[in-house]
Amino acid sequence: MPPRLRRPARPDRRPRPARGDGVAVPTTVGGVFRLVLAGNRRWLLLTVGAGGFMLHQVAEALVPVLIGVVVDRAIVPRDGAALGLWLAVLAAVFVVLTMAWRIGMRSTVRAFSFAAHDLRQLTVARVLDPLGMARRRAAGETLTIASSDTNRVAGISWLVTGQLGALAAIGTTAVSLLLVSVPLGIAVLVATPVMLLVMHRLSVPLEARSETEQETAARAGGLATDLVTGLRVLKGLGAEEAAADRYRRASRDSLGAALRAVRSRAAYQAVSTVLSVVFLAAVALFAGRMALAGQITVGELVAVVGLAQFVQEPMSRTGFLGVELAQKRASARRLLLLLGEPTVHSPVDGAVARAAARTEGAATVTIAGAFGGSVVPPVTARAGQVVGIVVPDGGDAARLVDVLGCRAPAPPGAVVVNGTDLATLDPSTGRALVFAARHEASLFSTTVRENLAPDGPLDERALDASGTGEVLGHLAEGLDTPLVGRGQHLSGGQRQRLVLGRALHRPEPVLVLHDPTTAVDSVTEARIAAALRGFPERALVLVTSSPTLLAVCDEVVTAVAAVPAGSDRELVAS
Repeated sequence: MPPRLRRPARPDRRPRPARGDGVAVPTTVGGVFRLVLAGNRRWLLLTVGAGGFMLHQVAEALVPVLIGVVVDRAIVPRDGAALGLWLAVLAAVFVVLTMAWRIGMRSTVRAFSFAAHDLRQLTVARVLDPLGMARRRAAGETLTIASSDTNRVAGISWLVTGQLGALAAIGTTAVSLLLVSVPLGIAVLVATPVMLLVMHRLSVPLEARSETEQETAARAGGLATDLVTGLRVLKGLGAEEAAADRYRRASRDSLGAALRAVRSRAAYQAVSTVLSVVFLAAVALFAGRMALAGQITVGELVAVVGLAQFVQEPMSRTGFLGVELAQKRASARRLLLLLGEPTVHSPVDGAVARAAARTEGAATVTIAGAFGGSVVPPVTARAGQVVGIVVPDGGDAARLVDVLGCRAPAPPGAVVVNGTDLATLDPSTGRALVFAARHEASLFSTTVRENLAPDGPLDERALDASGTGEVLGHLAEGLDTPLVGRGQHLSGGQRQRLVLGRALHRPEPVLVLHDPTTAVDSVTEARIAAALRGFPERALVLVTSSPTLLAVCDEVVTAVAAVPAGSDRELVAS
């Protein structure tokens, strides 16, 4: 007799701090940025990268200064020895700035790549969390977050090292100008923060528009993925035009959001450029008047003009700090929404899972209870038996399959596996006992062999029972045929037989199939139904209304509509 297990209390289904690759899940935008910059000791790489970029910018800022020195100390006095000396110094500076750039680039690329990897690992860990996600997201939306959003957030590494390099360039320029003329240096030091403050204020509206742009793009991408995946079904229903209209609306919304964000960015860039040009023109004019008055030398004038031209790029980069940060914050918030998504299941006591795992030798499942609006009468499937459950409501049938597959929480006492209430089991333990294939299960874009049995050898019984052998006869490379576009080049019946073959290869002792033969002809269906009796080592549950499949079942039950609670008058009124 199986042990009697006390069902633990079910806490609130809050998102637990899942981990990906040993990395703790952040809960704030600042936490995401700290993970990118300091996680796994990335601050060491970023320190080296920032040092390399800063040295590069300092050396590059010294180039116009050295050219001015060459003019004053070699060209004007016509001193050949001095010319050779200062040209050698200039060449050494170019060597330093080149090596510094290479070191900075290499270290920052490594920091960025590792940070993006960590964020993707967190995203994948959350999507694959055994406790599930309360909200089902479209595949395209999840892919957008796991790819473009994680890369954009990881780009904070480039932002930090690049901005430090830009500040080093501006600082070197300011010091050089102070050495040439104190008024020029003061003008740069005063005007630069004022201009940066103005640019920061102008970038505030961009944050909201950037977030809207990314959200609408993700929705359009998800809709496009669903449209391509279900194209054959849409053609069969004659719903291509309706689906295309829906995608066009989503695409137009995405285009509108993108255009608004681009216009804002263009306006911001125009204002930033105008401010930088006005500033640089003022500096050059001021220096020219000082040279005409004899307050600075010709070489110093050359240095000032060169510095004014050089500083434009780092100042523009610093001016775009607000825009870049706004986009990264928007992506970080989208990532946090996914990472913080509440779970479907609640964590359960580990002792319950271990006790259930010790009873895995048997294969018995008892189902009795309400699933959605349908009530399933008590029915038990044991090893070697085939049990049929008819659920007239399609949504409730899908709900039942999701509960059996631990993709939705099980009502207490509604499903008992090997003597243990499924509601008390950890989802991972439940899935080790029961495999419930969804009716709309998809194939993967890999070979037929890897779709059927990715982790083990092929089972001839499963191939024969599912009718996969007939499908292989129409494929040029047989089991090694790659399925392009997740098998979109196959017919609906061929795809369904491959999905069934994959389910029959599963090792779980209890197998649940939901309408596995809706896309095959009656002869093939009858052959599959008879072959499903050939798996004596497992319990098989068929959630279907197919008479052919129900005819081979040892027991068949039919779900009935749940009776609503309330007074007689309320029931009559309803």
